[in-house]
Amino acid sequence: MKNHLLVLLIFYIDLATYGQTSQEALNGKVSYITTQNVYVKFENTNGIQIGDTLFIAQDINLIPVLIVNNLSSISCVGTPIANTKLTLSTPIIGKKRVLNKTPQNDTQYSKSRITSGDQNNNTTNSEQKNKTRERFNGRLSIASYTNISNSYASNERLRYSLTLNDEHINNSDFSFESTISFTHLLSFPSKTADWTGLNNALKIYGLDLKYDLSKTSSITFGRKIYTNLSDIGAVDGFEYEKTCNNFTYGAVLGSRPDYFDYSFNPKLEQFGAFLSHSIHNDNGSMLTSLAVFDQLDNFKTDRRFAYFQHTNSLLKNVDFFSSFETDLYGLVNNQLTNTFDLTSTYISLRYRPWNNFSTSLSYDALKNIYYYQTFPQNKIDSTLDKETRQGLRFNFMYRPYIYFVWGGNAGYNLKSINTGSSMNANCFLSYTQLPFNTTGILTVTGLKTPYLSSMMVYGLSLNRDFLSGMMNAQIEYRLGNFQYTNTILPTRQNIGQMSLFWRIAKKLTIAANFEGTLETNNGTKNNYASIYFNISQRF
Repeated sequence: MKNHLLVLLIFYIDLATYGQTSQEALNGKVSYITTQNVYVKFENTNGIQIGDTLFIAQDINLIPVLIVNNLSSISCVGTPIANTKLTLSTPIIGKKRVLNKTPQNDTQYSKSRITSGDQNNNTTNSEQKNKTRERFNGRLSIASYTNISNSYASNERLRYSLTLNDEHINNSDFSFESTISFTHLLSFPSKTADWTGLNNALKIYGLDLKYDLSKTSSITFGRKIYTNLSDIGAVDGFEYEKTCNNFTYGAVLGSRPDYFDYSFNPKLEQFGAFLSHSIHNDNGSMLTSLAVFDQLDNFKTDRRFAYFQHTNSLLKNVDFFSSFETDLYGLVNNQLTNTFDLTSTYISLRYRPWNNFSTSLSYDALKNIYYYQTFPQNKIDSTLDKETRQGLRFNFMYRPYIYFVWGGNAGYNLKSINTGSSMNANCFLSYTQLPFNTTGILTVTGLKTPYLSSMMVYGLSLNRDFLSGMMNAQIEYRLGNFQYTNTILPTRQNIGQMSLFWRIAKKLTIAANFEGTLETNNGTKNNYASIYFNISQRF
């Protein structure tokens, strides 16, 4: 208990010392994965900066998974900072920074963003004041996933995704946004056995209607992940929000999506309130938020908790992020009662002393979360699942000159009564001026866990732009050696990968990826292959 109070005391001192910023959520998805980096596609990356943290929504938590080390207008390249497994099309959440800029910076920013299409739409200052408030954009994509193996039956899945965002519909105070996907096997609907139900195929990640009561207040109805309540995850219901100077406060009433298929489940009631304070200036920004929530199952308290988050970039070349979560309801002497138990701690500090060198250190101590009504019997399984993300992680990136980058990370996962400690390390070298304007990346990864006495993975990738940057192609080879503690013979994998990204038109893109694996496991040979194809149209 003393340790919990000490952590919170440090947190409150931090709140009193610094100021804060407002942030807006950006939704993207994983488009490509290598041994060292994860590529994420967004509608645009305006407001995301190198060194920022990207997240995934997991149950009711927003889990930090990537640190941005490079970005373009529509994509980010990130270094993993957690052991959470990411796959192609995994939804990723970025937090857009909203900064106040000097008039000079605003002019430079607007000039750098002007395209030929924007120039045709330029108007006078008086016309700008009278221009429509409505802004509409969206994306429609179709993706196929094919898995081939000599040890199991092949299968192919198709996924259709639609994202719409209409701000101030027909110049009114109403706004609408949605993110929906539908996934099925290629044989659907000819084989009824392939059909597992609409709720498993149709995923509604966001579907909400917002009404602006005034310039500083609004009410939203539907399913949404709210910026000031990102740790809560998606909410089905109502949200009221009010901004006053640098403060924002509000309340939520509704339910949680179903744990098993993400469908609407009115029996999982929840309600809560939040308060946040922000500051932003020429140096950076800062945001601090506090929320208290009560989650129920059939009107019985399932979980009652509070969480604090603090993001700070006001100090030059320093980015700080912290998140604390505390359960206010639990079992004491087998009796349900009010309590105070720090269940989650995440702290990340990034420092960039020079333009060509940056380093970061993070600490993750997410403990087990108990749901006393929904999952009363799964405490051990839940603990084992959560503990793999605990530990310390150190990252660095050094660019001695413009064409060469050296980076790496090392992690130590904490020991517990259920699992032993594990260690991992990764190092990469990148050079962008190989023959034919090719970029090469060399990686080495090592891992040791209670189940692996050693694992080493060596990788080499080459990528090159074509057609003035409209097309990018990449090939990669990886060699992995796995020595398990309970086997004598090691497992060896040879992995080859090819990928292609092509911007056919300004808003039309295609992406394709092939990965083949040759595996030798205790003398048995297994072959695997996966093929991914995606076509996406923005409008």
